[in-house]
Amino acid sequence: MHNSANLLTIVCALVLIGMVILALILFKNRRKEIWLIIVSCVVALIIAETFLRIFLPQIAEHNKLFEYDEILGWKFVPNKKAEIIYPGEIRNTVKINSQGFRDHAPSAEKRNKLMVVGDSFVSNISVKDNEVFTEIMEVKLKNCDVLNFGVNGYGQVQEYLLLQKWIDKIKPDAIILMIYLQNDLTDNTGNYWLYERPSASFGGEDSLLEIKSQSKIRPLQNTQKSPNIFSNSHLYRLISSTVKKRGLFTETDSLYTPPEYYSCRWPVSEDYNSMYRIMEALLLKIVSLCKEKGIPVVFVLAPSIIQIEDEVWKLFLEKYVEIEKNYNRSLPNEMLMHVAHKNNLYMIDLFPTLKEESQKQVKLYHTYEQHWTKEGNRIVADCIINYLKSHSLIDH
Repeated sequence: MHNSANLLTIVCALVLIGMVILALILFKNRRKEIWLIIVSCVVALIIAETFLRIFLPQIAEHNKLFEYDEILGWKFVPNKKAEIIYPGEIRNTVKINSQGFRDHAPSAEKRNKLMVVGDSFVSNISVKDNEVFTEIMEVKLKNCDVLNFGVNGYGQVQEYLLLQKWIDKIKPDAIILMIYLQNDLTDNTGNYWLYERPSASFGGEDSLLEIKSQSKIRPLQNTQKSPNIFSNSHLYRLISSTVKKRGLFTETDSLYTPPEYYSCRWPVSEDYNSMYRIMEALLLKIVSLCKEKGIPVVFVLAPSIIQIEDEVWKLFLEKYVEIEKNYNRSLPNEMLMHVAHKNNLYMIDLFPTLKEESQKQVKLYHTYEQHWTKEGNRIVADCIINYLKSHSLIDH
């Protein structure tokens, strides 16, 4: 698909050049005017490109925030700064700290430390620093240092490995681990992201959980870079995104199917039952690691925009599902809450609260970027604080 887009761009450029040459040949007595038009167009294009780069950038630097890590697969680049852009929706600058996370360094002044681990729903790079739910929590919990250790794309395998690395350095009083219900199940089994990731599976005669490292061969380059010859032009991106009809489920791959097509379908498939068992084993492994240190763990279930917003769920059913009665939008939450009750785990299900707020016409998710808005982050912060207080996991 990228090759065909490149070919079309080259053909259009050649046709344009050919028309200019033809005009110069056929209209010899008007060459001065033709050259004036050409120069004017070039100057106009340069001005438009410069204006967009300064005031309305169209190209996000998301992928520049990450680098290869031989244990975790990837990590944030320490001290990296990047523009996060979704035209018409998000324009935000993100700064990574010296430890490689989107947060300040741990404070020595505050009595309690909460370590928050997860994927992009924790790092929340689509909103400003003070709008991330961890920062909102820190403001409200004046005696707590709420530390954001979220890294985009991580699943529970990577979060377990991250805790192994940082738990003794941070010595938190409690750990909050966010589970994103759209893709964490598949992430744990090796779903590819910017780089290859470590994965988990059951193996051996005793069917014990095994964590497998990713390839130790360091990638030579970021495979996500666009091959289009105009990929660095903000004007080209603006025209391209305007011409294309943007839809919530639009993907580069025309065969893309939202994960909810599988995760919200009843009865649960054999593949997903296996993923739930792997998830359960990983959660128990995380709890065991933290229990050795005397640290409680609270799991938080983060539903997707497809699960929460009525109109998006309706669109999803119309586009992908033939028999509506076989689908339950809260099924992944129910499956994991059952795991929590069975194993006596602390677990917060955000689905009921976010669903209720969404029905009040509150915009909780960015439409295309699909992560929580400022208001969504505020509601999540309140949910977590209320749970921690009601279970006496923090001081009132």
